[in-house]
Amino acid sequence: MRILIYGDSNSWGYLDDGSGQRFGGRWPQQMASQLGAEIIEECLPGRVTHGADPMEGPQFDGTAPFLAILMSHQPLDHVIIMLGTNDMKARFDRSAEDICAGVMQLVDIVGASGAGHGGWGAAAAPPVTVICPPMLGKRAADESWERHREWRGGVEKSQKLPGVLGRACTARGLDFVDANEFAISSAVDPIHWQADTHRNFGEAMAAHMDAFVKTLTRVAVRVPARHTGAQS
Repeated sequence: MRILIYGDSNSWGYLDDGSGQRFGGRWPQQMASQLGAEIIEECLPGRVTHGADPMEGPQFDGTAPFLAILMSHQPLDHVIIMLGTNDMKARFDRSAEDICAGVMQLVDIVGASGAGHGGWGAAAAPPVTVICPPMLGKRAADESWERHREWRGGVEKSQKLPGVLGRACTARGLDFVDANEFAISSAVDPIHWQADTHRNFGEAMAAHMDAFVKTLTRVAVRVPARHTGAQS
């Protein structure tokens, strides 16, 4: 089974210790070891659901490269999307509803990708699991925190997002996971996670995906073939 994970720093393995080193026990690796699946990690610290970061640049736009990423890893059995945390930064001025709309845009890209099983340009789309990231830690609302201005208002958005995103996924029949059930943002760095959180969340996602795969009735989503001509 081939699962692609599309995420940001908390899926990349950026810990709350500020080292900037990629944690070898990050949750996708934990999930992979227990699930026995091939995990494709497409995770970038700073990534938002859509649009260029006005301060950091266009490379953090989650929408622009997504179709190419999906096509390059075809065939995929499943796609997991966990984005939205960086959209909470004050400079984006996005509501929980705006963030949800960005996630649904990514879901639509998967649905139209033809990146599931079959030959090149197949019309099958892989199923999607949407993960709502955990709420920001309380320190993000503390004016004494050095990054408070960057994340001003983020805590409130993160508290509202699970309900908004969960309802959108239910309406569209999408598999949904609220990461708040298994993970908590660090008290030291309110954006990132401790090592134990990665381990716990990886175990929880392995159990979720195992049960999901066993009960899933695979339905191929038919879309017009997107690729024509010779490919190199």
